[in-house]
Amino acid sequence: MKYNYLFNFAVSYLGGGLKRLYEYARWFNDNGGAYFIVHSRCEYFKKEFPNNKFFVSNQPKYQRIFSDCSYLDGVKNEIGIPDLYYSYGIPVYSPLGKLNWFHLSNVLPLKSRGVSLSLMDRLQLGYLGFKIKKNFRNADVISAESNYSLGLIDKTHADKLFLSINGSDDEINLFKAKNLIKKENLATVLGTHSYKRLKDSFSIFEMLKKKDKELKLMIIGNKDNIPKEILGNEDVIVLGLLPRNRVLENLIKTKYYISTTQIENSYNAASEGVFFADESYISDIEPHKELLTNIHFDKLNIPTSGRSVLHVKHEDLSLLNLKKWDQVVVEMIERVQVNVLR
Repeated sequence: MKYNYLFNFAVSYLGGGLKRLYEYARWFNDNGGAYFIVHSRCEYFKKEFPNNKFFVSNQPKYQRIFSDCSYLDGVKNEIGIPDLYYSYGIPVYSPLGKLNWFHLSNVLPLKSRGVSLSLMDRLQLGYLGFKIKKNFRNADVISAESNYSLGLIDKTHADKLFLSINGSDDEINLFKAKNLIKKENLATVLGTHSYKRLKDSFSIFEMLKKKDKELKLMIIGNKDNIPKEILGNEDVIVLGLLPRNRVLENLIKTKYYISTTQIENSYNAASEGVFFADESYISDIEPHKELLTNIHFDKLNIPTSGRSVLHVKHEDLSLLNLKKWDQVVVEMIERVQVNVLR
């Protein structure tokens, strides 16, 4: 590589953050290597991607409040000033690289009003949002995973904004294979946080079950967050938290995908469900509508809450709004080079 890059994924070891970390580490491992700061749960990356240099962070939670990113001094002393410092979800407290890039990994710190959250989550997200907004000034580039999320950032930073959606290699590959996998009599919900509005998802399931008496609802996510009345229903199968490969295995065999989330940074989780299932019911929010741009869908009301969902069939899908991870990484590099050459 002509440039040396430092990526900070120190607090990302699950979900979309882990997915992006893995794909970035894979790409750079095959293209000259890069520096990565990772959570201790991702130390196994060292063996899988030996052409990269990994710094492992064991920062306790209390340090994130009082001395967040204190480990950066040691990294800088070892590698010098990188051409790019890319921070995934962690505020850029001061410029570290020649080019400093902040990626918004979660939209809730910028917009939580009206969203179903616990008091503790609301306080923590509010504080993180304050730190993120305060330190936008230190970033030369600010990226997010949907146009909706970029729209939440103050217009004074408009010239810094960059759309960086998640790659969809699995969806694209399966779609091209014409999805010949036999479906089971399952509807699937992915995620159990309060803002996922599981009661609304269950209402959709009950609507579908009226037409298909043998249908079961499979829920993937933390069991502790599931309402008792849903958890105790004989038609509900709870799989708990699963690694990504197991999540995909279950999505591939599902007949219906349901997501009634109130808010999302991207359409990442929805795209997997939508492209794997025969039919999908996803909440009427902006990132989901970005996924379905120029694709036919119907709009329906959730029977119990009056919220609307978008109903799309697999046969109506196209790959128009999806990208592979290699393209996502190359587009990031091109933006870095544009800024460096200014």
